[in-house]
Amino acid sequence: MIQPLRVVHRRAFVALALILPAILLVGLGARRPGQRLSTAAAQLLNSAHLFRKSATLWQKQTIQSEFYGDSNHPGAIFVVLNPVVLHPAQEAIEPDLLLYWSVARPQGDSLPANSRLLGAPVAGKVLALPLGVERGYLVLFSLPHHSVFDTARIDGLP
Repeated sequence: MIQPLRVVHRRAFVALALILPAILLVGLGARRPGQRLSTAAAQLLNSAHLFRKSATLWQKQTIQSEFYGDSNHPGAIFVVLNPVVLHPAQEAIEPDLLLYWSVARPQGDSLPANSRLLGAPVAGKVLALPLGVERGYLVLFSLPHHSVFDTARIDGLP
């Protein structure tokens, strides 16, 4: 009685040992290639022009915000955020912040319904604003706390 079960289990493990790596390789091959941020940032710096730089846009935090236009992509606007840390103990305490773009002003601790995710605001990371925007709000949203961490009103974009 035990011997036939051992034979079945041995065959099942051999089959899994062959099938699971094949599934893993097919899954890795089918993934969409990710955009390399360092390459995108280097290309942006070669063809971009800085048209606005400010550290006073944000209501609660001091974040150096730089807005770039790209001659290779007319109408595209890119933003680079660099938090200004006056002393090491003052670093941002909020974990897992996400940067959103919204045409409407956030009310309370919730994002407006038409908010668009730009990405995680890593220092020096190039994030693209939606095409055709002239004014709106950049919103730092804390995902674990489901609350708005900070907002910046943006006017007069080209």
